[in-house]
Amino acid sequence: MLEAIKENKWNIFVGMLLLLAVPMIPYITSNDFKSGILVLFAIFGSALAFLCFNNAKVGFYITLSTVITVRWFERLYGQEIQVGAAIDFMLICSLIGTMLQKNRKGNNPVNYLKEPLLLIMYIQFAYSMMEGLNPNGSNKDTVIIFFRLLLRYLMFAVLTTVVMKKKEDVQFFFKFWLGLSTISAIYGCIQEWFGLMPWEWAIVMSSPEKLATTMIQGHLRIFSTMTDPAVFGVLMACGSVLCIILLTASLSVINFQKKLFIGMALLFHLMALGYSGTRTGYVIIPAGLFLFLLVNLHKRNTLITAMVCTVIGGAILFGPFYGNATINRVRSAFVGTDDASLNVREINRHSIQPYIHTHPIGGGLFTCGGEGRAYNPGHPLAGFPPDSGFLRTALELGWPMLIVVMFFYFLQMSTCIGNYFRFTNEIDKLLAIAIAAMTFEMVISMYAQESGGLMESAFFINALTGIVIKSKYL
Repeated sequence: MLEAIKENKWNIFVGMLLLLAVPMIPYITSNDFKSGILVLFAIFGSALAFLCFNNAKVGFYITLSTVITVRWFERLYGQEIQVGAAIDFMLICSLIGTMLQKNRKGNNPVNYLKEPLLLIMYIQFAYSMMEGLNPNGSNKDTVIIFFRLLLRYLMFAVLTTVVMKKKEDVQFFFKFWLGLSTISAIYGCIQEWFGLMPWEWAIVMSSPEKLATTMIQGHLRIFSTMTDPAVFGVLMACGSVLCIILLTASLSVINFQKKLFIGMALLFHLMALGYSGTRTGYVIIPAGLFLFLLVNLHKRNTLITAMVCTVIGGAILFGPFYGNATINRVRSAFVGTDDASLNVREINRHSIQPYIHTHPIGGGLFTCGGEGRAYNPGHPLAGFPPDSGFLRTALELGWPMLIVVMFFYFLQMSTCIGNYFRFTNEIDKLLAIAIAAMTFEMVISMYAQESGGLMESAFFINALTGIVIKSKYL
């Protein structure tokens, strides 16, 4: 009995902490609702911190779940949640708990000073910190904000390498992610079919900017549990490609029952993508599948999948369906070039090129768009809409950093393709090429919009980076 208590002391402590919350929360909430909510978050936050400290894997998946669902709770509560500080705290607890473990050296340790992808991340980190000395940027406080963001994503990539101790852990990650993504897709479909909840409508109507990004020609763009329709659509596209690639596996690897679940998940992902109204998401699916097709052209299942996708895509683009707003939105991404918003973006990009040529180290951190107006009012870039993650990088950090970023993604995709030919297990090969395809999707999406900088997509791409780094040790 004593040994069992000793082994599970942390779990017992967390359970007692949560039991304590049961009588406390109603009592405090009866006097002051907001104070009760704060106490609730404090108690559950402390419990989560202990869980993360005791088990890095739990901390990893709690963080991932929080990133995908926290916006839903924000809308429900009606106020912005300081989720960044909470995530930083969980990541730090998970990493400290890992460092204090006695057997940490036996879990396929990564050489964090020699891995090329990590070295590039260190270079990005150091370069961004040096931007604090950029004479073109006026607000030096932005360095602290950017420092936290970069450190957060770097810690998550490192935590991913810690959690992925064997290939089965990588497989479990994709099962967990696909399940989480499918839940978000189903909720997005519910929003489309039954309408938004009152608290969600309140957020949409809270400002003209939010209304403009969620309504197109009188039709609502669905955002589900995520920040906005753009990042939701991009991640739905990545999930769709993952499902399609897994469906090409042989029945000896993925049986019929599992393929049926994957097929249903794919259906919800595609519908949610259509409802999001994200044309970038429509375009990156063929791009990701094209990369997969190039590597697997010799396989029968791949050719069958390619033909099925071609037939379905052709039916959507050229079929006799004219009254559906979602299908018309999908068609507009592929058919026709008279797109006013696209033309405006191209004009903006050409007009700002002289600034990039004359400012090789960029204009400074948080100087573009709305962030520029908030942190650096009066800056030449303040208020300029980059509408592209890569263009923002070139404008704020200069073209040398843009080259570093592009090389980073090239190295990640080339490593994944190398792993595909190195691995012998079919499911490992499929997951390796799926990472390459999804990374390629994210790269294309960052050309068209600022998808890589949003919280959900940033954590996802850094999780993929951590898996790629750890792959050579598995």
